Amino acid sequence: MDGKRDTIAAWVAREILPHEQAVHAWLSRRWRGAIDPDDVIQEAYCRISNLGSVDHIENPVGYFRRTVHAVATDTMRRAGVINFTSMTEMEWLDVRDNEPLADRTIEADQELRRVDALLGELGEVCREAIRLRRIEGLSQRETARRLGVSEDVVRNHLVRGVKRVLRAMADQDADGSEAQRERAKG
Repeated sequence: MDGKRDTIAAWVAREILPHEQAVHAWLSRRWRGAIDPDDVIQEAYCRISNLGSVDHIENPVGYFRRTVHAVATDTMRRAGVINFTSMTEMEWLDVRDNEPLADRTIEADQELRRVDALLGELGEVCREAIRLRRIEGLSQRETARRLGVSEDVVRNHLVRGVKRVLRAMADQDADGSEAQRERAKG
């Protein structure tokens, strides 16, 4: 039980807390003193902490905003306020989603696979030098130590490997453009 709560608490700290101030400001503007934003946010945290898991939540900030809105609405209903306005379409447009669009996510995934395949065509030391320096973020000295080669060898592998990958990508792009022109000619 404590492991689940710790996981949810860590998720809230990582995904929600950085946005609390913006949500507080939004609540203050939206409800104009009819509710206490601090109470609403606290109740939203309680509701989230009672979830069985947060794994199903793809957009944490959007989920938090919807939970806050539901708490505010429930608070107004419990207080007997009958005539409160629902969110307008323009207010919904103000709900920000910091996640990239689906097409950009797919495009980035395809590009990553493409680069990964091209890296696979490089020699083992070259590929590993690029991985350690560019992906793992190791220093040139640490990369050389791990590979058992000199720093100059690492530098040369990086330059040659990156050039080969970029050249192969440019060739693939040119081939793709040429194929598109041929299809357009029909």
